[in-house]
Amino acid sequence: MLTRASDATAPSSSGTSLSVAWLFDNTATDSTGNYNGSLVNGATYGVSTATMPYLGQGQTLYLVQSMNQNQSFQVDNSVLNLAYTSFTIEAWIYPSIVTGDNGIFGICQCSSCSNQCLYLLIRGARLYAGFYLNDINGLLTVTVNTWHHIAFVYNYETQQQILYINGVQDNSKSNSACLQRTNATINIGSTQLLLTKNYFSGHIDNLGIVTRAKSASEILSDASLIAYYSFDLPSPNYDSGPNGLHGSSVNTASVTGRVNQAMRFIGSSSYFQAYGFYQLGYGVNHHRPFSIALWINPTSTAPCVFLQQSTTATGGSCINM
Repeated sequence: MLTRASDATAPSSSGTSLSVAWLFDNTATDSTGNYNGSLVNGATYGVSTATMPYLGQGQTLYLVQSMNQNQSFQVDNSVLNLAYTSFTIEAWIYPSIVTGDNGIFGICQCSSCSNQCLYLLIRGARLYAGFYLNDINGLLTVTVNTWHHIAFVYNYETQQQILYINGVQDNSKSNSACLQRTNATINIGSTQLLLTKNYFSGHIDNLGIVTRAKSASEILSDASLIAYYSFDLPSPNYDSGPNGLHGSSVNTASVTGRVNQAMRFIGSSSYFQAYGFYQLGYGVNHHRPFSIALWINPTSTAPCVFLQQSTTATGGSCINM
């Protein structure tokens, strides 16, 4: 539920927070069904074999900026009111252009009015965000043709704006007045600054908003945790992490575990599998660090593989633990 605030009301952070996300998996609908959008100027849902989606399933929002065709994603006739409240905006981006101004997300009530225009963009290879005349500049470099997790947090209680890249705090600003009005069109892949619209070029995936200020540890988890399989009932195959990489199992059983339930395996005919781990320092994203952690309770000490990462391509290889 979103508590709609007028210019003089208390912050909605005192009530139930709203959570909405656009996954762009070949659909314009959002996670709530209340903020469905549309592709503008030939924007597409794309998967590039050179880049892959950040997640190894579904698709991304693919946008091109040019002199004649600036593409974006718009949500009309739906009021996402972020005024007088805390909020967090997160997304995965794969920019093909970082020079100049490149809009990622915007809701603009008045482009020349202080604290009435929300924008998140890349400016000169750095993140840039704010409410007009109340902005924050990023310090870390955003590189082209690379997946980045980005986040913009506004904390109503502490009056702070905070930027994150890849789970690490980029910059923060104190004594920042809150956003005051956002009864306007939601734009993804474009922002309004005064009389100029700025467009994004590249891929945007899994853009989400919650009406509370996420903590630094939550942002780090969203940026770095690929999957978490608790194997707990009632959905032991579900991924409880931020990406929803649900799996499937064959000839397994739910038993009492180290924490809640566990999954029991009985040999070579018994397994759990999930797909989409392109970010595990392998394949198109090789030479990157990663960690895997799990509890095991073996009934036999005979040689065995308890975790395998493998490619699905013909002639592919695998890594065993």
